[in-house]
Amino acid sequence: MTGTMSVKRVRDGVWDISTRINQSKDGRIRRRIECGSDLEALAILNNIKKQLGKPGKTQAYTVNNVAEKYITWMRLNQPDSYKDKYRMLIAQVLPYFGAWLPDMITSQAIETYKDKRLANTKRGKIHRQINLELLCLQAMVKWGTDQTPALCNPLPFKIKPLPYKRQIPHTATREEADAIINNAKDLFHKSLFCALYEGGLRSAEAKALRAEDVNIKHRYMRILGKGNKTRIVPMPPRLTKLIKQRLKECDQYVWGNIGSFKTSFNNAKKRAKIKSKITPHILRHSFASHNLEAGTDLRSVQIMLGHANISTTQIYTHTTFKYLQKQSDKAFPEKIVAREKKRKQQ
Repeated sequence: MTGTMSVKRVRDGVWDISTRINQSKDGRIRRRIECGSDLEALAILNNIKKQLGKPGKTQAYTVNNVAEKYITWMRLNQPDSYKDKYRMLIAQVLPYFGAWLPDMITSQAIETYKDKRLANTKRGKIHRQINLELLCLQAMVKWGTDQTPALCNPLPFKIKPLPYKRQIPHTATREEADAIINNAKDLFHKSLFCALYEGGLRSAEAKALRAEDVNIKHRYMRILGKGNKTRIVPMPPRLTKLIKQRLKECDQYVWGNIGSFKTSFNNAKKRAKIKSKITPHILRHSFASHNLEAGTDLRSVQIMLGHANISTTQIYTHTTFKYLQKQSDKAFPEKIVAREKKRKQQ
């Protein structure tokens, strides 16, 4: 960028910024500003120069500039996660980092962001949400560095996430899952709900399932999961039968243009007289837990779910332990334990 720039701290929260736009006596601009750090002051200085229309040897993009291009790219290339990422960027990330140059983001700035978000929250712990916001920021900066020409430089450090312990997922019972499937209004939804439960599919994976990726003879589906990674998922007899019937009605996609099926799912629950909080994604949780209860090994469940890390799959062992505990209680009910204790005392 042409000209020289300087930032000088006057006192806490107050900075003097100046830049020379030409070599004349009056060619230097000085301004006193209020901001939180020298990084913010530098970002403000950069914006002032940009507003003055002074060209530079290279264009300096702020986080807002990068985000504008990134959001357009996300809308076209990441339609499934676009809404959530867009919401995080607009609501939290850009109001804080928007005016900054990506190169000015430091590990200390990230820690300050965490502290600010935690201090302002009014609803319990939001560690996971803050981690997702920072992951979104990190992914956007990385995307910017991969463009030609690059929009920014990569972050020179790895963002450390806030400590977060995954909650034990709620699951449906086998009876509840079966009732929801059996009370679906038509073959379209019945086969879809069965795939979420007996195939452990995410909703987005079900939407993307093509007819050519279903092998009825050998009973498996080729699933396109997160990160465009494919995996093979076996189909139990009931799911095979339902999808075989569904393939007679569909073209390219098994459930093309699904859209939102929340209403149909809730109506099926209502007809099944189920009042517990069960969502379509909980059927996927139930797939994992019921497989483990039936003796399927953890590694196999990880592969079928498409988890990159087995630690993600291990969360379901907690629900399986509850099942095993109930089975153990049946073998050693309180009356038997009390009778054995009394016998020993005699």
